[in-house]
Amino acid sequence: MQPQSHREPGMSQSQRADERRRLRDRYAWLNHFTDEEIEKISFCENGAEMVPGELYFDISNPEHGAFVGQPGQLIPEGGCLVSRSDVPSSIWAKLTSYPSRR
Repeated sequence: MQPQSHREPGMSQSQRADERRRLRDRYAWLNHFTDEEIEKISFCENGAEMVPGELYFDISNPEHGAFVGQPGQLIPEGGCLVSRSDVPSSIWAKLTSYPSRR
């Protein structure tokens, strides 16, 4: 299951609720996020090239923390990566503070 961006205009309220539920079921640590916060998380497209120097965070491996994209590095298939520039600062701070929220 690849999470979808919650900013997709075509998603109904019911579809967004289902996606939030799937994310929380798969990644229990996201239960610390409100519905509104989860809807602000936008995931990188699998197979896309990372932006060199951009910060990324993998919600499927939060214990690894944020990392810097390298030239030629691709978003892995099945990955749940979030780039720093695609989420509000408050969401990024909450995502990357995961170890303190266990």
